[in-house]
Amino acid sequence: MPWSTTYGVFSTTINGTHGDWSQQDVGLLVAESFAMLEAELLRKPFKKSDHRKALAPKLQDRSEGSIEFKHQNVSGVLVELGLPYIEGYKPRSNYQGILAKEVESFLDNHPGFLEKLAAAPTLNPTQSVQISAPNLDQIIKDPPEKTVAPKATSKPWLSRKARKTDFAELDAANRHLGKLGEEFVFDLERYRLKIAGRDDLAMRVVWASQDIGDGLGFDILSFDDADDSERMLEVKTTGLGKFFPFYVTGNEVRCSEDIPNQFHLFRVFDFGREPRLYILHGSLRQLCQLDPVLYRAVI
Repeated sequence: MPWSTTYGVFSTTINGTHGDWSQQDVGLLVAESFAMLEAELLRKPFKKSDHRKALAPKLQDRSEGSIEFKHQNVSGVLVELGLPYIEGYKPRSNYQGILAKEVESFLDNHPGFLEKLAAAPTLNPTQSVQISAPNLDQIIKDPPEKTVAPKATSKPWLSRKARKTDFAELDAANRHLGKLGEEFVFDLERYRLKIAGRDDLAMRVVWASQDIGDGLGFDILSFDDADDSERMLEVKTTGLGKFFPFYVTGNEVRCSEDIPNQFHLFRVFDFGREPRLYILHGSLRQLCQLDPVLYRAVI
């Protein structure tokens, strides 16, 4: 039985499945990826397995496993571009070069597509999440071991291509979403302390960004249930997935460096579907790849 493992641009070879994907096959798969992404963000029901089975006969002898892996490559391209990806298709890099070109080509040929997704209800929840007795093990997840890094800054002054919708920037500017995420973490922290038998500390948790104001470098003042020490929590919320990038301010980075033992960044993701989070504890400069995107200039 012929076989080979996927490395770089090569595809899995099982029972006749072989070679690089053709441009036509890649184009069909990319279009299918965007169809699923649109359905997901607009909250239209679909099954990824149904899409794979429907797509397979149109391709040149590709297994469902190979198709699934290629969808994960599409997710990798989208994360590099700072765009949403399909939940369940974990982003993978080392993709075929033509894949990125087909993603860009699809977006160029469908103007307004990203703007429609930006207005999708999944990315713009309107109500807070009620947590009467949440399962913390189901809500709190491990941080990503390694994410697909955003692509290096392009040169639109040379390519003459306008900037695409920046979904991370939309998250950062969405004050309502940010407030909902902070409220979620505030309630979660009080619940965590209560089930630890520390009702006294739970009553002292402060929603600092609301009660004191912005610019502190953190949003919520909480406590360690074991030694009563303070925990400074910065909350970053998105309706998108775990691997999606987020913005932090210079003040937040400095806060994390100055008090790394107390600083915790709570990354809340999938807020419009099934809110979960992971926690980064310590200096953001050491934990994250920081890309400077805004400068304050003086003369």
